[in-house]
Amino acid sequence: MSQNNWQILPQPTEKTVRQLTTKLNIDPLTATVVAQKGFITPESAFQYLQPSIDQLHDPMLLHDMDKAFERLTEAAFGGEKIVVYGDYDLDGMTSTAVMVEALEVLGADVTAYIPNRFKDGYGPNIDVYKRLITEGAQIIVTVDNGVSGHEAVAYAMSQGVDVIITDHHEMPPSLPEAYAIVHPRHPDGHYPFDDLSGVGVAFKVAQALLTDGQSITDKSELPTEMLDLVALGEIADMVSLTDENRTLVSWGLKQINDNPRPGLVALLKNAGQMANQPIISETVSFKIAPRLNAVGRLGDAQLALDLLLSQDSDEAIEIASQVEAINAQRQEFVEEVFGAAKQIALSDKHANDQVLVVAGENWHQGILGIVASRLVELLHKPVIVLSLIDGIYKGSGRTYNNFDLYTLMGQYRALYDTFGGHASALGLAISPENLSKLREQLAELPTLDVPEISVAVNMMLPVSKMAISVYDGLTLLEPFGTGNAQPTFGVQEPTIEKAVTMGSTNQHLKLTLANQIEAVGFNHPEWTTIVAHPANISFVATLGLNYFRGKKRLQLLLTDVSMPAVVENDAHKKFFGHVYKFIYAHQDLNFAQNLDKIAGQLNITKNDLNIMVQVFIELGFVKVIDGGFVKVMPNAPQKALTTSKTYHKFLANR
Repeated sequence: MSQNNWQILPQPTEKTVRQLTTKLNIDPLTATVVAQKGFITPESAFQYLQPSIDQLHDPMLLHDMDKAFERLTEAAFGGEKIVVYGDYDLDGMTSTAVMVEALEVLGADVTAYIPNRFKDGYGPNIDVYKRLITEGAQIIVTVDNGVSGHEAVAYAMSQGVDVIITDHHEMPPSLPEAYAIVHPRHPDGHYPFDDLSGVGVAFKVAQALLTDGQSITDKSELPTEMLDLVALGEIADMVSLTDENRTLVSWGLKQINDNPRPGLVALLKNAGQMANQPIISETVSFKIAPRLNAVGRLGDAQLALDLLLSQDSDEAIEIASQVEAINAQRQEFVEEVFGAAKQIALSDKHANDQVLVVAGENWHQGILGIVASRLVELLHKPVIVLSLIDGIYKGSGRTYNNFDLYTLMGQYRALYDTFGGHASALGLAISPENLSKLREQLAELPTLDVPEISVAVNMMLPVSKMAISVYDGLTLLEPFGTGNAQPTFGVQEPTIEKAVTMGSTNQHLKLTLANQIEAVGFNHPEWTTIVAHPANISFVATLGLNYFRGKKRLQLLLTDVSMPAVVENDAHKKFFGHVYKFIYAHQDLNFAQNLDKIAGQLNITKNDLNIMVQVFIELGFVKVIDGGFVKVMPNAPQKALTTSKTYHKFLANR
């Protein structure tokens, strides 16, 4: 809400900018950003801007790659039945597709198995392994999973079925006794880059298989037709887009633009992608990944894998239509569960939680990670969201900033039925009894060092200096993502010609600036209060393009907004007092069951009443018990409405 957390990055010297501009034939603004990323010589900047074969590492350097290569080559040529055991997120789907396609090129007898999130859970499932072995599997290759699958792997190995694990997730204290474990961070390995995603590891196996384990000197020697899958999985899994990942993803995006798979063509058409609109990392993050991930979140991810592997346009169109319908359903589930989880999260009971654990019943298990992410954004703390299903709480956790949530929660492994993940995201299952114990132990934690996120700003830039040519210059720095942030620019109190809200619940904001440049902000309802007073507003934004009716226009995407401090509104204070008195007099009334009736009696909307109750909960004035009864908290200390985050987000400037 203020500029205090804006961090203006140091500006490079004029000499450095001039040298980069001249030697590389780029504009000064682009040169400035390149230098800010640490590439201050023309040589290093050229390597950054032009990813090359020299930046790829020898796959044979990966731990156990020699064993995996020899065994899979032997199995492929010997006609053994190979099963690729994947995962239900996009990194897992693309990993599966890459491994299957590589083995098929060798003529292998290979099939894929994508576990069902709800029936099989994450990672190796012993019952599934038993079935696969009964059906004739002679080798099981895991992709994007496996390092936590001790029981299933041990069973398969005891039956004479070799298990080759390829994974990138955090390693548990002990590893399964597999035939081979290919992992960039294996404690006995020496791979020079440790942040490959699951599909990155799968591709390195594919590279070894299809080049006979030999070093390569030219891009043409790579299985480049698979790099589109690598780009999808690595962007979706938010691994660092540095080192060889930058090369793989850069080439993968080019592959999608030049020769897209039929499934991606159909999917992007449904997503509103224009024919002349380039496919960049942002396209993957906001259009492709959510749709394909939705399939695994709500049902059987095999459908999404079929779409990726399809070579038939008619089939791809049919599958993409199914995927689009599933994604729409996913969006509905997210809004429903987020609303319920937010009410719990903002209650007085959880006000002092350092790690927020929100638990509900029969919330759709597949979207809990998304809900956790949105609560993290709202509350600026790590969040775990759980749902009670068949007597067990299952769910997902997401961290805030760079706090290592996996290591913290790993201290309580003895309490979990299952646990896995990495520093920023995790999944777990826990019994109701152990959940109570976990809450008790989390409540006893010493103060955690969870730093606030600072907003990095490359430079302040007037609206008058913004143009499509500026955006075009910055696209040389693509692909953007983790480790290669998109440039951000601060704009100091521009003239706002028009301000409107968008979305079904008015949760989005659109500003029209000078030269008809638009600035949009998504899923930040607290920013929509600007509409009432669109003045003295400053913001940080990235540059993008909006394609509409075949034309492209410069568009800014808001990442942070600074607004004038809100003074407590006397009229609001009076009306909140009126609602509080009503609650005080009707503590025997179930608000959840009578929300429409109560809202009508108070002459406000049901949505506003719900928000006002959440404000009271956040300020510690009331609490909700027994499924909807709102009880006044005796002797609650007085607090101003303006100290409530929920008040700022929804009501302050109305």
